[in-house]
Amino acid sequence: MAEKYPLVEQREYGRPEKRGGIWRKRITRADEELPRVAAHQVRVFRVGEEYVEDHGQLRADDPVVVDASSVTVVDRRIEVPVVVETRIPSAEAGDFTVRAWFHCTVTDPCAVVRDGVTDVEALLLAHLREVPGLTEDGSDLPVVDTAAVRARIDARLTAYHEMRPSVVSGIRARHGVIEVLTPEEMSAYVAELERTRRERERDRQREEMEQQAALDRALREAELELKREEIRNLQAVRKERNRQEEETLRTGYERGAGVEQQDYELAIERRRNRFTRDEITDDLQLIGSDPLSADFMAWRNGDISADELSKRLHAAEERRDTRQDDRLRLDRDYEFQRHGLDRDDRRWQIERDDRRQELTRKEEQDETAARRHEDARRWDLEHEDRLRQRQEERADAKELQRDQREWAKEQLSVRATLGKQAIDRGLFDSTMYDAGAFINSVGDVAYNQSPSQGGGPEMPQAELKGEVKGELRRGSRRTAETEPAADDMDEADDFDPANQEGRLGN
Repeated sequence: MAEKYPLVEQREYGRPEKRGGIWRKRITRADEELPRVAAHQVRVFRVGEEYVEDHGQLRADDPVVVDASSVTVVDRRIEVPVVVETRIPSAEAGDFTVRAWFHCTVTDPCAVVRDGVTDVEALLLAHLREVPGLTEDGSDLPVVDTAAVRARIDARLTAYHEMRPSVVSGIRARHGVIEVLTPEEMSAYVAELERTRRERERDRQREEMEQQAALDRALREAELELKREEIRNLQAVRKERNRQEEETLRTGYERGAGVEQQDYELAIERRRNRFTRDEITDDLQLIGSDPLSADFMAWRNGDISADELSKRLHAAEERRDTRQDDRLRLDRDYEFQRHGLDRDDRRWQIERDDRRQELTRKEEQDETAARRHEDARRWDLEHEDRLRQRQEERADAKELQRDQREWAKEQLSVRATLGKQAIDRGLFDSTMYDAGAFINSVGDVAYNQSPSQGGGPEMPQAELKGEVKGELRRGSRRTAETEPAADDMDEADDFDPANQEGRLGN
């Protein structure tokens, strides 16, 4: 039987974490948190109160895996043998050992995980001990009669399983072989198991010792190889150091020899250059910049022939004459150019003075024109002011004359009305008042009399007298035709033309 049946592995989950890139993080579990399953195994995830069966298809980011609190790997092999042992009494002092074989198959992995079926042997043993009459099948038989006991137990278990099969959550258990062992057989079996265990333990220890010895040997070989490698490295380092020291010494010697040789060559070169400089200095002091002297020295040294020297002397003479002619021509051109420049300078100064005088005259003309324009504008403004003032005075005089004329008309109209009323009442019929004098006084209104002085505006005397005197005469004629009544006479006695004229003036 397998060591772990039916639950192969169980894991409990914590809170999932966010995994992924910076921009695409999501809640998921690691791939290592998902247990691997064989071909005959399944995974059962617990999600809350539910259990989900998985055949290895769910990934780490699946919602079921993310929300799961635990996962269990269940073995779904068919007819897995499970051995259960128990003892029953016999007719003698010893007991029978009953060994029952059950063939188990997981039918509902979720039920197995939900009910926590972790020890199938204990459940089947409890089921075996619940069989009624099982402990009494060997009580009347001796210990050596194991065949009869096995037949009884086999028949009883077969009949019991047919009536009441073994009940284990999610597992179907089928009754198999029954073995009944005597105490001697049990002891031998136990001894055999112990011997097998000891041999297995001895083999394990021997394998461990061999592995430890092989490991020690490998370690020693590795250490020896490391030491050999270290020795080789030290030898190589020492050899390389010796080579570098030798190379350093050789390089230093060669450098020193090269420096000495270079110093010797430089000293020889320095002496040669000093001699050459001295010769050149003497030649320069003797010859200088005279090409004829240089030619004579070259002729003396044999560098040129006499014919060549003669040609050079003639060429030098021609060059000297040509140079003198060129100098004279240049001096003449310079004098011509200098005179031309002086003439241009004088002309430019004259033009500049003329231009300055022209600009000054133009500025003066502009200032004179501006001053004339300003004077004309000022005279126009003053003339417009005088015209406007004269027009305003003329308009005021006309307005005053019109007001005086209207006031005189109103005053004369009132006097005429009063005179008419006086004539109608017969006031001028008495000897006390002179109607002619009153009529003449009506027209005597001053032309320039202001309204505050009792006078009125200007009016022609002929027009005023014609209007007022006509009314007064017509009134006197009407009064003469009719006799005044007594009350009218009383009122006429109280009428005073002077008072009426004074009231009219007020």
